Amino acid sequence: MERKSLSRPEVNLLIVDDSPLFRQLVNVVVQRFKNLSVIGLAENGEKAMKSVVENKPDVILLDLEMPHIDGFTFLRWLMVYYPTPVLVISARSDGYSVFRALELGACDFYEKPSGNASLLDDPMELITKIETISSISRESLSKKYAKMAKIQSKDELSKPLSKKKEGVSRILAIGASTGGPPALVEIISNLPKTFPMPVVVSQHMPAGFTKSFSERLNKLSHLPVSEVDGGEPLEPGRVYIAPGGHHLIFEKRGSRIYTCLKKKGDGDRYAPSVDLMMSSASDIFGRGVLGLLLTGMGDDGKVGLSKVKEKGGMTIAESEETAVVFGMPREAIEAGVVDRILPLHKMVAEINRYGRSVPK
Repeated sequence: MERKSLSRPEVNLLIVDDSPLFRQLVNVVVQRFKNLSVIGLAENGEKAMKSVVENKPDVILLDLEMPHIDGFTFLRWLMVYYPTPVLVISARSDGYSVFRALELGACDFYEKPSGNASLLDDPMELITKIETISSISRESLSKKYAKMAKIQSKDELSKPLSKKKEGVSRILAIGASTGGPPALVEIISNLPKTFPMPVVVSQHMPAGFTKSFSERLNKLSHLPVSEVDGGEPLEPGRVYIAPGGHHLIFEKRGSRIYTCLKKKGDGDRYAPSVDLMMSSASDIFGRGVLGLLLTGMGDDGKVGLSKVKEKGGMTIAESEETAVVFGMPREAIEAGVVDRILPLHKMVAEINRYGRSVPK
């Protein structure tokens, strides 16, 4: 493959992996791109810390399982002292660890290929992820993880929600992409046991990771969380995660509403699609939809929020203050389809206010 030039400023990379072969492989791949420069190679967290202090990389490519100081310990230290965009590179089977890393501050993950040839032949997914997270400022990371530590006011969360059984006349629909997993953890883990609506989530994520993510979220949440199989009846106080590679839509049969899965088509850019999920929710629930659009690259969610607003529902987008990548929220805001723009740490209070309100 010939060298390519991306039209962005030079990005200095630190590669942290205990495999000498994989460190060298990634080094060879990224050096093909003129605006990417490797300024450090480290085999464990301890050496990575030293390199961060000395070289101050723009982006860190991080393995998790390493001797001495592993990737998790390194992330805790990094986000406190030298907040820096991190791309986790992990094997697919290590989904639990990946989501733990995202909670600790990693911006995104890249599935470690099973064979070296695949990365050499097709490096653009890795390069695109590096390019995306290189635009995330240290200041925004610092603000985000300082605020992530602030748990919602206990007084606010302890206020009782309406005891009235509303069935499934209303729904909370959330869409997210890059940076979404820790944001979703912050929101869903702070919803009370008595939350009166079903919660449906479309997080851009490859097939296989969504199951690990839902299991992780289930352990952290007061509400039961599961990956959608298709055909489940929607129930208040449950969280339904769309599986990677499929779109989550809804179907009404009699008085009940059920989940349906639609397999990703050849022309589909995102799967699961936030637009499809929110549009389907609007068709079924009308004004009873609260649509949340969180951090992410691209424009998925803009059409979905437009449909929610058109049908009389309420729309909220994450503000630039806390969004790891402000792409998706900005597209929706600029399209004029957002009712409220909120930082992440104020969203749970707003969701609970909506939950306590009397349906019109």
